[in-house]
Amino acid sequence: MFHNPFTPVFGGKPQLFFGRREMLSRFDLALADAGSEDRALFITGTRGSGKTALIEQLSMKANARGYRVIDLGPDDTAEVLVRSLVRHESVTRTVSPQASVSILGTGGSVSAGSVSKTTSYGIEDLQMLFLEACAREKHGILVTMDEVQKIAERDISAICNAFQMASRKGYDVILVVAGLPYAHGRVIHYPGCTYMRRAVHEELGLFSWDETDAALHESFAKVEDLIVSDGHYSCLNEASYGHPYLMQLLGYHLVLLANERASSMPYESTDGDVQEVVSRARLAYERRALRPMLDELSLGERAYLQAMGALMRDGGEGVRSASTSEIAERLGKKIGQLSSTRDRLISAGIIAAPTRGELIFTVPYLRTYVVDHSNASMVVSRAIERKV
Repeated sequence: MFHNPFTPVFGGKPQLFFGRREMLSRFDLALADAGSEDRALFITGTRGSGKTALIEQLSMKANARGYRVIDLGPDDTAEVLVRSLVRHESVTRTVSPQASVSILGTGGSVSAGSVSKTTSYGIEDLQMLFLEACAREKHGILVTMDEVQKIAERDISAICNAFQMASRKGYDVILVVAGLPYAHGRVIHYPGCTYMRRAVHEELGLFSWDETDAALHESFAKVEDLIVSDGHYSCLNEASYGHPYLMQLLGYHLVLLANERASSMPYESTDGDVQEVVSRARLAYERRALRPMLDELSLGERAYLQAMGALMRDGGEGVRSASTSEIAERLGKKIGQLSSTRDRLISAGIIAAPTRGELIFTVPYLRTYVVDHSNASMVVSRAIERKV
């Protein structure tokens, strides 16, 4: 049975990490160089672009260099950081005043006993606690925050203020946050978040053809006795569009299928295997990534994407695009009436405007998905079909 190193899960630590080597190299330098601009990073990307996997790689690198690493999620973020710094929500200190009281006329004395004092800490103490922790740490502190778009404004502001003061005092601190594309424009304008305005903004896009090819070869080399031809690598590369989550899905399903079909070792993939794998991976991608993405959009935004998908045409250099004027006409609106909808979709990283008045999809398979699934769900589709 073939060992499957591919792990197509959201928010987890994959066994295989693809690419981003230039960014990892820059972070290595940032760990050693207190003046590096990469000591404050704001990573954005659509779902499946590898944000969580990347910050996990950065955490491991910092930990290996002796940094204290504190990884935070979107729930009660500042409170969790406070607890991480003091280890408990409250600290009990024993106070020994070393005082004695003379007993008049006896020549004796009574010593005061020890007193226990409990101090509770909250978000308002974060800056003080963070500075104290920085002073204790020999190799510095890295704090990461994932899904920053879900973190309360108050929490982000408190953390940024703590980092601002720590940097001012010259402490060895690094902050890395990650979130969906629209999070950057929102967070940097929060009150007290001046620190994040100076952060390097890294937008995670699709891998190039060569990057994807190298990652796939390196990954399948870990699967002993499974042979994948160059032609099949090209098919997988094309089907993945260089999207990290799709690469995980394709690899996972190819190893899974090989385990189903192999009667002896070694096993060489066939054309039929690859076709089946692409179909399975695409179905899983639509179910796990595209459908949740569309569920978060308004009816107007989904209608805009459906009109855009139906109007896509080949433009210069083979780029498929749709014009904003044609989209407006199809929806029976003026361009100005749809500008806010278009801007929200661009901010979400779902579409882009490479040239004025032209739009393209930036999420693999989304164009065909919104056209083929114009109804809200199968339930709606079946109700319409049966004339309920």
